[in-house]
Amino acid sequence: MKKLLILAAVSAAAALTEAAVTITDITARQRWPWNGIVDVDFTIAGASAGEVFAIDIDATAANGATQLSAKTYVTEPLAGTGANRIAWDFGADYPEFRANDVRISVTATPVSESGPVYMVIDLAGGANAEKYPVRYTTRPPAHVQGAKDEPCQTTELWMRRIHVPDFAFPVNSYTVFENPDTFVRHRNYWGKMTKDYYIGVFELTQKQYQLVMGNWPASYFNNEEHRASRPVDGLRYDTFVGSFIDSQVESSKISAASFLGRIRAKTGLPINLPSNIQLNFAGRGGTYVDRSTEFYVYKVNGAIITKKDRVLLSRNAENVENTSPSQDCDAKSGTAYVGSYLPNDYGLYDVIGNVIEYTSERYLATKNGNDGGAIYHYREYYQEFFNDETIGSIKANPVIDPAGVTVDKANKSGQGTPVFRVGRGGSYGLTPANMDLWNLDNIDSSYTDGSKTLSYKGFRLSMSVE
Repeated sequence: MKKLLILAAVSAAAALTEAAVTITDITARQRWPWNGIVDVDFTIAGASAGEVFAIDIDATAANGATQLSAKTYVTEPLAGTGANRIAWDFGADYPEFRANDVRISVTATPVSESGPVYMVIDLAGGANAEKYPVRYTTRPPAHVQGAKDEPCQTTELWMRRIHVPDFAFPVNSYTVFENPDTFVRHRNYWGKMTKDYYIGVFELTQKQYQLVMGNWPASYFNNEEHRASRPVDGLRYDTFVGSFIDSQVESSKISAASFLGRIRAKTGLPINLPSNIQLNFAGRGGTYVDRSTEFYVYKVNGAIITKKDRVLLSRNAENVENTSPSQDCDAKSGTAYVGSYLPNDYGLYDVIGNVIEYTSERYLATKNGNDGGAIYHYREYYQEFFNDETIGSIKANPVIDPAGVTVDKANKSGQGTPVFRVGRGGSYGLTPANMDLWNLDNIDSSYTDGSKTLSYKGFRLSMSVE
């Protein structure tokens, strides 16, 4: 078979914060048999231990007259100090290209300053596929706002890598609306994450679920013409995970027959539901007001969004035809096709509306606060758990990678099983004033799959980077 690409020479470039950091020992080879995959090897020296760089691979041909740029990767386009290999899917980016004088260049940028990296899981093989291919790209999904049945909504599952901040920020302990002063003073704990993670660009759709499981979900909204691109709704937590475990903490107990178990087996990746802090942070789109109330607001296209503008961001009670529709309604009522409204500044859609999204965590049981109201004091819980009266109270002593509450502290249903889960965001049945990142929901997962009560609840996938 004819070689698709002949690599003649390789050069390096670096957009690095320290002049002492260098990229050396660069080689590039196309895989045999010639399949369009190019392995680019290089060494980064002089970087701090643990520092991560986003890698851009560019090339020239025809004596420099033709400019080429890598967009599709087989491996994450990320690297650290020492020897690295990035696999560029040259054939996907330039399927008809032929040349014999291609020169490769490698650029490294600190990941905190780089553009987005997406992981794409190909589900097209369906429930009988031996595995689901995974690729990485720096290009966002090809999506037209409001469209349905696009590949990114059906046969592909798109997740964006989120780079976590190196400082603590407040995480709310109960639902807070329009009152950041009260939020900071009473209802939050300071939390900090240590691991980057991927999170779904869209809420999980019914077609994606059907391709993995072989059957449509028992969603409340089951109109065959309109269900493929609508979010999965109406499912109990244990149906999705296989038990009532905290899937982040007890991931080894995820049932092999569940949705999470199947997609983990066919990708080899630790796909999960997001933790409370992961979903809360991703929904903010990387925005903040100041260093005392980090990330309180929701920002789109660089502008802070007011309450009245939230109809542009989410399916809610003011832009839906019917908040109590029949099961076979079209997408004008009930849930919308995912991606029907504006994304946040991380490019994530529907983070404050459409369906309230499950997290992996159990919901803390109610306590009575000093003001006589029912308050959920996660800060107090963590202080008791760690036997530290300041943890979570001050920014200098945050809860690191908060894992949620233990079974004995969880809110329990009348069945006596800890089936209440933490949910975040708004839904099609709430007013724009309630379309808020700080809407914290207590989801009772003891209802029957497909019930109207669970039609307001859905899922967004995540994956911690180990």
